[in-house]
Amino acid sequence: MTTATAEIRALTAAAFRTPEKFTEFCRNGGKPLGGIVDGEQIAGSMNATFQTIDPGSQEVLATVCEMGEAEVARAVSAAQRAFHGDGGSSWRNADVEERIELVNRLVELCERDRDVLLACEIRDGGKVSELAEGDFTQIRACAEYFIGVARQIAMGDGPSLPVGNGVRGFTYREPWGVVAGIIPWNYPIVLTSWFMFPALLSGNTILIKPAEDTPLSALYIGKLAQEAGFPPGVINVLPGRGEITGQCIAEHPGVRFISFTGSPGVGQAILRTCDRHGTRMKREMGGNGSAIVLGDADPAVVARLIGRYTNQHFGQTCCTIHRIFVDRKIADDFTDAQTEFFKGLKIGYQADAGTQLGAVINPTQRRRILQAQQETVARGGRAILTGGEATVAGKNGFYIKPALYRTEPGLNINPQEVFHTYATICPVSSADEALQLANSSPYGLGASVWTKDVEKGIALARQFRDGTAQVNCHNSIAYGLPYGGQGISGGPGGGVNCEETFLDYTQVKAVYVADYPG
Repeated sequence: MTTATAEIRALTAAAFRTPEKFTEFCRNGGKPLGGIVDGEQIAGSMNATFQTIDPGSQEVLATVCEMGEAEVARAVSAAQRAFHGDGGSSWRNADVEERIELVNRLVELCERDRDVLLACEIRDGGKVSELAEGDFTQIRACAEYFIGVARQIAMGDGPSLPVGNGVRGFTYREPWGVVAGIIPWNYPIVLTSWFMFPALLSGNTILIKPAEDTPLSALYIGKLAQEAGFPPGVINVLPGRGEITGQCIAEHPGVRFISFTGSPGVGQAILRTCDRHGTRMKREMGGNGSAIVLGDADPAVVARLIGRYTNQHFGQTCCTIHRIFVDRKIADDFTDAQTEFFKGLKIGYQADAGTQLGAVINPTQRRRILQAQQETVARGGRAILTGGEATVAGKNGFYIKPALYRTEPGLNINPQEVFHTYATICPVSSADEALQLANSSPYGLGASVWTKDVEKGIALARQFRDGTAQVNCHNSIAYGLPYGGQGISGGPGGGVNCEETFLDYTQVKAVYVADYPG
């Protein structure tokens, strides 16, 4: 292996020491952490709480109040008052520069308390520091991008045009009102930012429903929003389980728009609920990412790069690579290199230096992954690395070994998203065969092609049935370009991170005006 190839490594942990400010926040003076509604921390009327834990050790980090129907109703009422105004100024009519000033204050406070938010990602979310630190930078990057968009997109009346004798028409663009973000556990800071900033800057008031596995970052950001001076009711945080709190949000007719990221089954259930009362919903519902490796690619280099992306957040990334279709001429060399990379991953506690593969988020997820590994073999996959449970000395976490399988065209051995460092390698005879197999999945979030012939790669990338198509890279995100899914992976609207995202948080109507008769 060349030195250059060896330098392609997995995201790796530096030693992380939990700051006292994070511990104090979690302790909350000995009381459970409450939701944030109308500028106040509140306990749930159901008197129900849940514990959020460190997945690498099962240490209880905090006890959190679960928000139910009464708290959702209270939050919607508060958000409606803040949106419309209650005898005073309203968020919908606030000048865009007023909104921008508050967003900038919030970003500055997040950066002041960077170590606390990193602790949320590392301790509560189980991430290695290299990934957590990159995620943290998205707070400012996202805010600054949508600040620019907010300054460019005109709200209110559009240009007037004649539409008939004595009749003119124009468009009127406005925010929805109360909008909700249902945030998953795998990228809580990133996905909270991707929802919060375009929704706020376009003039909506918001409900944030963090995943019950990772509620701490949203609760802390909500606390900082109060410090930044956001008016009460503009930002509300409702922790709780999806089947309780999330369902109550979906059922409330006062919520006009929902942004959801999560599994297809949950997303489709929420969509059906929303349809009952006309709530709009945009969704990103996972993926089963593919990579096509052409015969001119260096198998050792590309295998390590793909291994890095497959292991990003231990495979707990929606667009991660699980299905690899590689030219038969280099398939054996690629498989050997991929196996070596997976074997070399250092399994350990996410806050310990050198860890590259930490614990998965919870015992349910561990059970699903182990079951998927068994089913892959039952469907005809040949195990190269069998996976299974792993142990880490001194830690009682949810650890699993990486899994790698060899398959052939015609064997559908991994039809479902498997959220772990897990991949199948399928040798193919042509790029067309690879493309057909890659597009055979009902998912359609992210795919990549790897080749020295970039123009050929682009031609293939255009034919992927995925929202993001990549050449010689993967898991790619950039502000100004949409990130969304096709198939069961997502829709409708412009995905996230682009101008269309901002427009998704607005509605437009046509206004016709005729001269008064007579």
